[in-house]
Amino acid sequence: MVSPFPREAYTDPSRFARELDRLFRAHGYAAASADDLSRPGAWVRVPMPDDRLVVARDAGLSLHLLRDVCRHRGVALLEGDQGTLSSLQISCPYHAWRYDLSGSLLRAPGAPEGLDHGAHGLRAGHVAPRLTSLFAYPTAPSTAPSLPPWLASLELASLRRARRLSWEVDANWKLLVENFQESHHFPTVHPGLEALTPWQDSHSLVEHDGWLGGVMSLRDEVETVSTTGLLRGRRPIVPASLRRLVHDAWIAPNLLTSLQPDYLLMYRLHPLSPGRTRVVGEVFVHRATPDDAGLDEVFAFWDRTNAEDRAVCERQQLGMASRWEGGVYATSEDGTRAFDRWVASRLDGERSP
Repeated sequence: MVSPFPREAYTDPSRFARELDRLFRAHGYAAASADDLSRPGAWVRVPMPDDRLVVARDAGLSLHLLRDVCRHRGVALLEGDQGTLSSLQISCPYHAWRYDLSGSLLRAPGAPEGLDHGAHGLRAGHVAPRLTSLFAYPTAPSTAPSLPPWLASLELASLRRARRLSWEVDANWKLLVENFQESHHFPTVHPGLEALTPWQDSHSLVEHDGWLGGVMSLRDEVETVSTTGLLRGRRPIVPASLRRLVHDAWIAPNLLTSLQPDYLLMYRLHPLSPGRTRVVGEVFVHRATPDDAGLDEVFAFWDRTNAEDRAVCERQQLGMASRWEGGVYATSEDGTRAFDRWVASRLDGERSP
């Protein structure tokens, strides 16, 4: 019998540091939301526990991943989580070194003669759009990673962001993904979700590189997932052939997506420590859907469901931090096991579940 990861995989700081290096930085990860960087001068902080990173849009509308630390004496340059620089430049508050939003060093008062300005910029990598998110890569990606077909064919230009929230969960980031990858906890944790999308009418899609998916059927009398189960005039965003289904997908390593008949959920997971994760959640709807078309029913449903997931994952982290001796995979946890295999395959010396 194959067993899941031991408790150290969710609690050990050295293991956590390896994951940041090998699962995130080495391969690329969802770093920010495109909607937060719509104008020149906009910047957004990328939550990363051992680095100060921001994504910024320059005067030419190009996006850049920058290290938010002056190359002179290591001063933190920007304050807060996001903002807009009307000057389109970043200036150090200590000795006034100045950079543009591509990361190039423009001015270096007091620098030694012959300083190579080109070697003293803020660049930390590259940025590429995927869906409604911006992925950070250490080098420019040579090919675009694959996406589930239901997301690859989605008309992103027809969507608008209707909501954005962020919160923190006292649990390891992998527990949040593993929870997302299975639905047999619906009857006990999510009775409201079980009433709309019964877990026994779901199946996983696990033979893919870079993403894992799941498909759930809506009950006959249900039109969508909300507190009422009704569309309320919201315009569908999927073809008629998909309007009786919910498609979930994890996009490696930290993006969770759920495509409903009339909206798209996006959850970006930012690991902060072995036992803490920041979640950025967004809801996208068709541009023709008005705000008064029952969106409060969608928001209320997922506020409750997200709180239920947060509570159970935090209880799981408490158990992991004890002298837990390890567990087993249920037969329905093929999606969870597939995610664990993906993690193990990218960590040197890690056994594969």
